Amino acid sequence: NIVIRGTTPTFEFTLPMPTAEIAAGYITFAQSGSVVIDKALTDCECAGHTVTLRLTQEETLKLQHGDRTELQVRVRTAGGEALATRVYTLPTDRVLKNGVI
Repeated sequence: NIVIRGTTPTFEFTLPMPTAEIAAGYITFAQSGSVVIDKALTDCECAGHTVTLRLTQEETLKLQHGDRTELQVRVRTAGGEALATRVYTLPTDRVLKNGVI
């Protein structure tokens, strides 16, 4: 997978538990050790075991091309258990004409 600045990519995550059991959660995108985009699970579509997140053009334009984008999902279940995925790394590409279309 790749993230291209100025686009509206959709990310889909399959969780080991039904999303109805999640009390809170975040999907975080970072570059160079700093958080760039942090989305709450309330910003996502949750159904069954699947969480779907669509980023906006404005959000992906915050990412710097040439840097690798790190991505991680963290959740807390209704029972208080805190879980996290491994950190995924995605290349970030540029657009020739900057800005929202």
